[in-house]
Amino acid sequence: MTWPAPAWAQYISQFFPSGVPGYQDETGVTVASRLRAPYEPQGVHVGDFLVHAGLGESLGYRSNVAGFAGAPGSWFAETAPSATIVSDWSRDQLGAAVTVDNTRYFSTPKQDTTDWTVAIGGGYTIGRENLTAGYSHLSLHELPNAIGSPLSQTPIPYTVDDARLSYAFDQGRFKFIPRVDVQLYQYGDATVLGVPISQSFDNRVVATAGVETHYALTDQHSLLFVARGTESRYTDTPAGQPTSNSQSILALGGIDYQADGPWRYRLLVGVERRGFDAAQYATHTAPIAEASVIWTPTGLTTVTGTLSRTIEDATQLGTAGYTLTQGSVVVDHEYLRNVLLQAKGSLQAADYLQGGTTQTSYSFGAGAQWLLNQHLRVALTYSFTQQTGSRPGPGVPLAAARGGYSYGNYNQNALLLTVRVAL
Repeated sequence: MTWPAPAWAQYISQFFPSGVPGYQDETGVTVASRLRAPYEPQGVHVGDFLVHAGLGESLGYRSNVAGFAGAPGSWFAETAPSATIVSDWSRDQLGAAVTVDNTRYFSTPKQDTTDWTVAIGGGYTIGRENLTAGYSHLSLHELPNAIGSPLSQTPIPYTVDDARLSYAFDQGRFKFIPRVDVQLYQYGDATVLGVPISQSFDNRVVATAGVETHYALTDQHSLLFVARGTESRYTDTPAGQPTSNSQSILALGGIDYQADGPWRYRLLVGVERRGFDAAQYATHTAPIAEASVIWTPTGLTTVTGTLSRTIEDATQLGTAGYTLTQGSVVVDHEYLRNVLLQAKGSLQAADYLQGGTTQTSYSFGAGAQWLLNQHLRVALTYSFTQQTGSRPGPGVPLAAARGGYSYGNYNQNALLLTVRVAL
């Protein structure tokens, strides 16, 4: 179901195309993700590969496009084609995907964006063990209304190149999965008082290495421990400014519970310690957590709750990042076999490590999706978002950076009608 909501630029994994080996992450089947054979696109077989293609056309309205108090609203049109190709082999996997998302605002054309992604990945089975690798290139925009976004009157273009590699050692009850992930961020210009301002100071390389250890208590219950280290190197810090380079160590432990009953959950808790190269930034240690709970009270209703607390990289010059706490609850209901209803609420809170700046955003909404046949579906959604933010820091006027509008405080109503055609 298409859902109009702000995107968190730090969580680039939400933009990785699904269905590509090396980028899949299944935590449970819900009413929304359950396969319905009479209404699922079958794709087209090309040799040993299965090709899926689709096109979404949307018409919608947002009452506040730019994400600051008093900003105008606009009707908009969105075009979103996509294509995936995945091998149909009995052993090993290879796949690729392409997505495009073009949004055009009728009254505020400076907010127009065109995002696209390409990804390729594969898996190679060696006995009971599995090697997976993936690469993605993402060309995106950081929206001014997003939590943690720099002050800008227009969306900020940026690209991410992501390469990852993992190997699963299966030792019966124990499974060890070393992972390596390297990401290269490159940023374009923001707009301040109508003038383009380079955001190259945010260019960085983020390298992460770690290992997951799984211990199977039963076929459906397992313990999980994660140890991970991350290095963030900012490549274009202006002369005279402190670097935001950092190193962090993270440790998490928890349980993964996938049962046939009404409850399925994953819970991880731990601590992250982040140190900085610049003496101006103190070492920060914070509790972190990630939790996902799926409750299926009946075969027609699923309630999914998520909660996380993380430390995010700096996205503004002269800052050392922020802690981000976010949670959501989604209720999916199968009104008819081909009519799906959804209600959703979410909360995000950012607490910056310097200056006492905070941002808080909450949203709620509802939607319905009608599956007409294997090739055609229609969705209608509505959401409301409210965001508040404190002063951006010493020496930065509240109204200056966004052309006289207040920083970080806005309300937005969004309505979206989407028609999607798929092979």
